[in-house]
Order: sequence, then C-alpha cells, then structure tokens
Amino acid sequence: MSNFRTILIAIFLAFFVFAVLIFSGAINPFPDKAKDGLKGVINIWGTFPKNALSKAIDTLTTENKNLTVNYVNKEENTYQEDLVQAFAEGKGPDLFIITPDMLIKNKNFIYKIPYASYAEKTFTNSFIDGASIYLDKEGVWAYPLLVDPIVLYYNKDILSNEGIVYPPRTWDELFTMNAALTKRSNSGVISQSMIALGQYANVNNAKEILSTLLIQNDDEIIKRKDLGYVSVLNSNPLGLSVSPIEAVLKFFIEFSNQSDSAYSWNGSLPNSLDMFTSGKLAFYIGKASELFNIQSINPNLIFNVNQIPQIKDATTKRTYGEIYAIAVNKKTANLAAAFKVAGDLTTGDKAKSISTSMSLPPVSRDLLNSKPNENPYLFTFFNSAIITKSWIDPDEIKTDGIFKELIENILSNTLSLGEAVGKAQGQFEQIIKK
Repeated sequence: MSNFRTILIAIFLAFFVFAVLIFSGAINPFPDKAKDGLKGVINIWGTFPKNALSKAIDTLTTENKNLTVNYVNKEENTYQEDLVQAFAEGKGPDLFIITPDMLIKNKNFIYKIPYASYAEKTFTNSFIDGASIYLDKEGVWAYPLLVDPIVLYYNKDILSNEGIVYPPRTWDELFTMNAALTKRSNSGVISQSMIALGQYANVNNAKEILSTLLIQNDDEIIKRKDLGYVSVLNSNPLGLSVSPIEAVLKFFIEFSNQSDSAYSWNGSLPNSLDMFTSGKLAFYIGKASELFNIQSINPNLIFNVNQIPQIKDATTKRTYGEIYAIAVNKKTANLAAAFKVAGDLTTGDKAKSISTSMSLPPVSRDLLNSKPNENPYLFTFFNSAIITKSWIDPDEIKTDGIFKELIENILSNTLSLGEAVGKAQGQFEQIIKK
C-alpha cells in the first residue's frame, strides 16, 4: 500500500510539473500545430510588378508553411474594371492594392476594419498623417503601404550655368529666377524654359501639380461628411479675400501670360517631360516613380531632385502624392489570414522589402525614420513622403477633364475666373452624386 501511495504521489507531481511548464511556455505539447501559423490561400491583386512583392511573400510563406500567397499583376488601365467584374462573379481577390481614388468606386467591396479591432491611435501612430485618408468615423479602409510623392526634378547644368546654387524652396523664388532661366529668341520663341506651369495639355502631371498647390493652400478638394462625400473645391472656410482655389489658379496661369515677368511656358511647347529630358527645362514637377523613366530616356542628363517648393512663410510643409494601401475583400473566405497578411506586408521588414523593390518610400513611420542617406534621390523621396497628403478622387479620368476644362476656360477667357471655378465645383458635385 505504501508503494502504491508513493507511485501515485510521484505521478501527481509529474503532472503538476508538466502543467507548470506548459503554462509558462517552456514546452509546447502541440509543436506541429504551433508551427503551422496561418493557413489557406490568399490572392492579392495590384498594379505593382510581380517581383515587387516576391521577397516579402516568400518570407511570409516560409514563416507560415500552410499558407499560400499568390500575387497577380494587373494592367493599370483595366485594373478597376477587372476588380468590378471579379467581385460581381464572386471571384475577387482576398486582398487588393488601392489608391485613394479607388475608395469610392470600391466602397461596397471593401471590408472596413472597425476601431475595436484596429485602434485609430495605433493606426495614426504607425503611419504618416496623409495615410489618415484611409480612416473614417467607423474604422480603417485599408492598410497603407507605399507613397509616390510629387517632387521637383532640376537640371543641374542649367542652374550652374546661371550661377544658381539651390533650387527654389518657395514658389516665390521662381519669379526671381525666371529672367535667367527662360531663354527666348527675338521673336519670342522659348528655347529654354524655367518651369512648365500655366497650361494643361502639355504639362505632365498638371492635375497632380494643381492638387499639390490646393493642398498647400488647405483646400481638401473632396471631404468626407458623415458617411458620404462633399466637394469643397470652392470652399473658403477662413473667409479670405481670395479663396484658396482662386489663389492657386491666379498663380498657376501667371507662367503662361506673355505680359507677365513669370512667363516661361505656352501651349506650343513640347510636353514638359520631353522638354526636361532633352535638357531644355530647368525644373520638372513629377512623381518619385518617374525617376527611372527620366534616367532611361536620357542617361546623360545631369539632374537632381528636391522637395516641392512651399508657400512662403508656411508653417506646415505639404506635397501631393499617391498613397498605396492594401484593402481586404468584404467577401474573402479567409478573413483572419487576409487581415494578418495585409498587416505583415505593410509593416516591418516585409514593407521595407517592398519599398526597396519599388524604390518608393514606405508609409510606416518607423521605416521612414531610417532614411537612405547613401542615395540622394531616395533621401528626398523619404522626406517628401512624410509631408505627403492626398484626396479622395471620385473618378480620376472625369476629374482630370474637369481640371483641364477649368484651366482652358480661364486661359481662353471663355469664362471669368469665378465662373470657371463655379462650373468646376458643380461638375465635382455631380460626380459625387453618381
């Protein structure tokens, strides 16, 4: 009997010790299950090249041996139509990469993450201020990934030839530089231009330039109201003598006014990108993503890049840019895995890998804090990303047409400035209603 009691006590003590070790995490009774991690198949769509996400996805699937992640590269000009058709057929991807102009178009397909699951404070602490465009009163629309900011490319040789040491830090500085940088023949033909502003058709990124100027002047263009949207293009909340949109347009068209000292551009000139890459344009306003294209067009062009000029005496720096994010399909069959994959790809080493592959800055504050000092282009892109804002474009093609018509109505004197702005405001309101 005493031997039996001793054995029973020993067994009890063994179980007790085993339970303590499990509770403390010292041992794992289900090692295979613990290593499984995420399971299932996650399909991602986007317009990035396939190799942009390959390293991050390989790492993710190595960490989760029962998880398969497929990325499909879609053509940019048919991407939205492909998404709509796939969602209608119930074959949509679990995750899809979007920009702010895709929010309204896809609002019925996106699973909005409630703040109970993803705290707003966590989001704002993790990403740049501009990423808040993916937030509303109810939750998070998407996980921010990359930024493609508008920056200022400049021809170093042209500036050096005229003894100009630095590119302009404020827009006002352009007025003092124009006499030296814009070259005209006796008949008035421009052979070299300071900057391409004042026209629309032959100014690459004209809409993005106007967006930058509007954002710098505190014009949100489109604003959320309750759970809908309103156009604030013609708003003047501070009651200024000249509204932000009118101030922007007056400044913009000065550069194509032949009687103005800022005159440096007209409608007969080639496209601004062609002028810059041919060495005949001092300053080119473009996207960070255009860097490699500029280099490939003219490998001998000596240029550099700087942050976009700011309003004189402005207390806050801003530029416009595309802010890419990963949205979750409302009807995904693997919601938990989709959330985890989206979160993993937009933070830490995986987001850094995607950023490096695309040569575009990340949205993560932690990653932006480690600037690539060895690369002057990326260093500027990172700094520009921090100050990037965007706006919720309801239809990028239609709004491009509205901005084009707005500029051309003013230049042709078809409408007064106020009338042209009023018409554009009405056009924006009609798009939002649809």
